[in-house]
Amino acid sequence: MSEEADPSAVGGDETGITTDGKKGFSKKKMAILAAVPLLLIGGGVGAWQAHLPPFGGGGKSATKAAAAEGKEAASHRLLLSVPSATANLDNGAGRTVYVKMTASVEVEGADTLAALQGRIPEVQDIFQTYLHESRPQDLHGSGFYRLREALLRRLRVAFAPLNVTNIYITELLTQ
Repeated sequence: MSEEADPSAVGGDETGITTDGKKGFSKKKMAILAAVPLLLIGGGVGAWQAHLPPFGGGGKSATKAAAAEGKEAASHRLLLSVPSATANLDNGAGRTVYVKMTASVEVEGADTLAALQGRIPEVQDIFQTYLHESRPQDLHGSGFYRLREALLRRLRVAFAPLNVTNIYITELLTQ
């Protein structure tokens, strides 16, 4: 018999038996088996970050994004400067403490600044009422943040159809 006639003795790749007699995969097959899951995972992550249809977002088109930006630009924000409001604080100890506050209110949805100018007395009244209810200790430390949030909340209620987006307190003096 010839040596080429017996394929099991040679250790060919067809049966998966190596020259040692052990079953296993070649290095080429191992590399392919390791690369396939990595490519699938990488493709899935890429599709997820690109917001392709199976992963949500429906592949937002550039026109939808441009329309959203145009809507933001159409609803411009106006800055209403409010003159200084002076109020006496609720001290309770008999000593009078005054506070002077100057602020600007950012309003979204108003047509013109002239339309907002007529509401300045209402804004000043909100400022003075809240400051009169406050104590001097309420304005120290994190009380400044609470003051800003409380005034913002009251302004949003008063300007209900319009949206008050922010309040900028430019001056706060206590005496």
